[in-house]
Amino acid sequence: MDTIIPAAPSALATVPRHACAACGAVGGLPVVTLDDVPTNSCLMLPTVEEARAWPRGRIALMACEACGFIANRAAEAALTEYSARYEPTQGWSPAFRRYHRGLAERIAAAVPLRGRRVVEVGCGQGEFLHLLCGIAGASGLGFDPCVDQQRADVLETRAEGVELRAHYFDEASVPGLSADLLVCKMTLEHIPGVAAFAALCARVAQQSAPGMRLFIQVPESIRILRDVAFEDIYYEHVNYFTADSLERLFARHGFRADQTFTDYDGQYIGLLATFTGEAATAADPAALSQLQYFCRAFPEAHAARVAHWRRILRRGERIVIWGSGSKGVTFLGAMKEDARRVALVVDINPHRQGMHMVGSGVPIVGPEALKEFRPDLVIAMNRIYRTEIGDRLSALSLSPKLLAL
Repeated sequence: MDTIIPAAPSALATVPRHACAACGAVGGLPVVTLDDVPTNSCLMLPTVEEARAWPRGRIALMACEACGFIANRAAEAALTEYSARYEPTQGWSPAFRRYHRGLAERIAAAVPLRGRRVVEVGCGQGEFLHLLCGIAGASGLGFDPCVDQQRADVLETRAEGVELRAHYFDEASVPGLSADLLVCKMTLEHIPGVAAFAALCARVAQQSAPGMRLFIQVPESIRILRDVAFEDIYYEHVNYFTADSLERLFARHGFRADQTFTDYDGQYIGLLATFTGEAATAADPAALSQLQYFCRAFPEAHAARVAHWRRILRRGERIVIWGSGSKGVTFLGAMKEDARRVALVVDINPHRQGMHMVGSGVPIVGPEALKEFRPDLVIAMNRIYRTEIGDRLSALSLSPKLLAL
């Protein structure tokens, strides 16, 4: 077994039970409680026995009524593993690669970076850092406990002057660290101590040239609540942000929002900010009111949508799902005993093929395996890939019914 790396170091691993981790306000509005949830969803487990026996935990989402931040206050960081067998990349998808390049180009156009330095927190194997630095003519430093120098196969491009460090961005990393742009993309939702993290970002800014820029990207939670995207609630994601709560978190630590936008079919929030050192705390009352409305409606809507998909599985015969990441693990977990009706999970990432889904143990295969299996129903775990999946099925001379979450 690979060495297990704790889910987060020191203060970053703290999960307050009775107060908001972002602003400290006591209490909160319950959103949803889920039991018996696999505590990882991106681990590559080679046997069905290990996959089914993986530890389970509890999700108890609470929304702060003062700032709008949502967190799983039942999370236990020690139950979540980040190691060399953690495989989160979406980089094998042509659609995602096009999106990734477009995002890098937009950031490079918005922030002068030629000859300057980008620091990325949660860099994975450096896919985005290499891309951005190559486009912008910058040097880069990336932090991620899952860095594996043998995984260069996922890199679309390689830039000069990029260094990756296989450890956390934490108290030990910050002394002497400076940046012109600090990036944290699809990582903050995994870090329980969000206020401590924002304070570390401010310390880097104070050690850098005036006006350090910050880019944060996280899942967009109003969409999850409004559209009842139950597949986007999983144990590894301790935190859930709205645009306003994300802005407020960093404003309290001296970052002024320059742009806040939704992206990737509305699934992500992007925040581009500048460090001014002037703290601001006021939340938007209209944004809080909207959030509270969706939170109160969510439990009943969640149960109804899960029941809808369970009925679909009961009507099918030769069923596969497409996408073995966190959405797929959550979908199968929510289906309970009906998950047994799913025979295979398809993924184009070769590092996932031959493994098993955490929790359910369903085998993961490549698209070519469908030529023999010939499914009647394929369910895409992310609607943004529906066209790409349809094209792959057509190329295999298959025409099953294709649905998408």
